[in-house]
Amino acid sequence: MKFADIQIIFDDNPISRSYLECLKQENLTKNKIIYLNKKSILPNKFNSLINFKKNNFYPIQFLKKKEMLFFVDQVEEFFELKRGFVKSMYNINNLSYFENIDYINNNSINSKEIVKYLFKNNHNYYLNTTKQILKKIFDTNKKFYHIHPGYLPKVKGADASLHSIDKFNELASTSYEMNRKIDEGPIIVRTKMKFPKFKLNNIAQYKLRDLYRIWFSFVDPILRVSHLKLLIKNNIDTQDIKNISYDQESSNYYTFMNDNELSRTFNKIFVNI
Repeated sequence: MKFADIQIIFDDNPISRSYLECLKQENLTKNKIIYLNKKSILPNKFNSLINFKKNNFYPIQFLKKKEMLFFVDQVEEFFELKRGFVKSMYNINNLSYFENIDYINNNSINSKEIVKYLFKNNHNYYLNTTKQILKKIFDTNKKFYHIHPGYLPKVKGADASLHSIDKFNELASTSYEMNRKIDEGPIIVRTKMKFPKFKLNNIAQYKLRDLYRIWFSFVDPILRVSHLKLLIKNNIDTQDIKNISYDQESSNYYTFMNDNELSRTFNKIFVNI
């Protein structure tokens, strides 16, 4: 199965929104979107609007600031995306471009509802956009893929894009087939690059948590979507597994960064203007 044809398990967040925009720009709007929707008495489409505003609250607010638009322009230029990609990816109406959306009335990827759905679905290959740990869903014997913002197995776990900069002075991404171990499935494609320095006007106005939210609103998801674009452009197949043994390389598992680590890393990344 080519990544250009893969179905998307959609949990509304900056990552899933970046993938949606990518598919839209690549004219892949017939790809099925499997939307994990919180149980509600509200109609699916109305509930999805609530999810969008709640789960993308910070990037939506940041994009109202003029200086943030200048920052976003730098991110798009570095990752060679069309100008306006980021602003467009947070368009509330983007789901309406897609012809095949199935709503699952549970936002847990291991729920009985999604498991039942996948057992009935003839499709076997799915790109996961959630941050949840997959467990019960593996009982379906389907194939699940993920784009990790680190060079596996060197950087596994949480905040991988930031740990890559802090520990190895690089940005990286890896597409792989998921299994029951975290970030240890068979690898498809790995990339790494030197990280940029981004100019951010009046940086003193932003607290450490704000910078963290900016990173995961705009840079981390764009790092992942640039990898997805690479998979689509190069016509990569889900079966293009590389014979890479974790025993042949250093393997490091990282947790969420503490404030000292964040401060050190953001001092590497952001330049005040």
